[in-house]
Amino acid sequence: MRRTLSLFNTLTRKVEPVIPVQEGRISLYTCGPTVYNYAHIGNLRTFLFQDLLKRTFRTAGLQVRHCMNITDVEDKIIRDSQGALPADASNDSRHAAMKALTDRFTAIFLEDLDTLRIQKADFLPRATAYLPQMIRLIQDLEAKDLAYVREGSVYYRIAGLPQYGCLAHLDREGMQAGASVDADEYERDSVTDFVLWKSAKPGEPWWDSPWGPGRPGWHIECSAMGLELLGERLDIHSGGVDLIFPHHENEIAQSEGSLGHRWVNHWVHGEFLMVEGQKMAKSLGNFFTLHDLVAKGVDPIALRYAIQSNHYRKVLNFSFEGLRAAENSLRRIRAFRKRMEGEGQAGSGPWKETLEPLARLGQAREIFWAAMADDLNTPEALAAIFTLISDLNAQDDHVALTREEREEVLAFLDETDAIFAAWPREALSLDAEVEALIEARRVAKATRNWAEADRVRDQLKAMGIVLEDRKDGTVGWRRG
Repeated sequence: MRRTLSLFNTLTRKVEPVIPVQEGRISLYTCGPTVYNYAHIGNLRTFLFQDLLKRTFRTAGLQVRHCMNITDVEDKIIRDSQGALPADASNDSRHAAMKALTDRFTAIFLEDLDTLRIQKADFLPRATAYLPQMIRLIQDLEAKDLAYVREGSVYYRIAGLPQYGCLAHLDREGMQAGASVDADEYERDSVTDFVLWKSAKPGEPWWDSPWGPGRPGWHIECSAMGLELLGERLDIHSGGVDLIFPHHENEIAQSEGSLGHRWVNHWVHGEFLMVEGQKMAKSLGNFFTLHDLVAKGVDPIALRYAIQSNHYRKVLNFSFEGLRAAENSLRRIRAFRKRMEGEGQAGSGPWKETLEPLARLGQAREIFWAAMADDLNTPEALAAIFTLISDLNAQDDHVALTREEREEVLAFLDETDAIFAAWPREALSLDAEVEALIEARRVAKATRNWAEADRVRDQLKAMGIVLEDRKDGTVGWRRG
């Protein structure tokens, strides 16, 4: 059964049904990581929201073509990759240093996705592989008088696009047209013509271009990759609220300036994450990566649930108390699944509160999907599951559910787990637990916490899991 979902559209400020350009098939572009360091849990909240979004569409019966870019060239990457090189280093050496840094953190990011059960995108393009497309797009904007050259750099002329500011709802009259800025990120009140191509500077890697040696600006990267891989009309483009301006606003300018028509129908953004009521900062000791939390003994799937059980458009306050509540919620759902997998109690005969299990299940499914179809209202959707658990546990205590009724309930749990990926069937759950322990051991070894690494190894051994440390640094496993 195919379902229609509605999402809040940042462009119109309304919850609107998503009507695919191509029937039955959603095109989804999500801004991926800038791979110069570990992703922190604020970043991961965005990727978990996008995974929820994609899984919901797929479970609702639609195909999803998903592109998530890997930003492997931009200001911070160059800053962190070039510092140790001598001033006279060759361009090849500079590229190699940048690639070494981005390869390392791309691999770590993909490991984080696996640990959190985030499905990988169909396309994971690296920006540096799409330089020809970026150059062609800039040339097209230049031909349309939407771009101009100044001292070897190319800038977008925002005065040439009447709809500039539509996503962030900017006051065009307050803009300073004609000035130009090289920085990738800037404040809304300093909006100016933005850079598409940056001329080469000493100490930076560069590529050849029609305007001389240089490198792409951050914003042009997503436009070029999105247009190349998903086409001229996208159903959904997503990211965190911090990307609305300037990044996504500038993507619209570049893409629609070239196309001459709307590029994206739905712009969908997830809110910020706070930690214990404060913004994350290393100086406050509340800055966490997934590796940090796993090292503290946090179950990654509890983190996944804690984040996804809150509405994506509300600021989320992460706390360890909230993680414990998430663990308790997961235990309740998993215990209910085990009860339904078993034969259950014999029951003690008729009960005054008796109900029809399949009718009650149908009601829960209807409430669940009504909530998910209404802008991914996960709190209400999960409440429908917990109310069903309470009702059917009480019923089963008195009048045991039949095997057929239990199988229908298990099918609903499979259906909902296809979205939340937190209460799979036992065999899948064991695999996820093993992978999480292997990741905890890897982190312990990386931080030279040998006692913890040995403890985790012994725990796995007691579970009948044999580890295989490979020469390339990865770890395989098998059941002994």
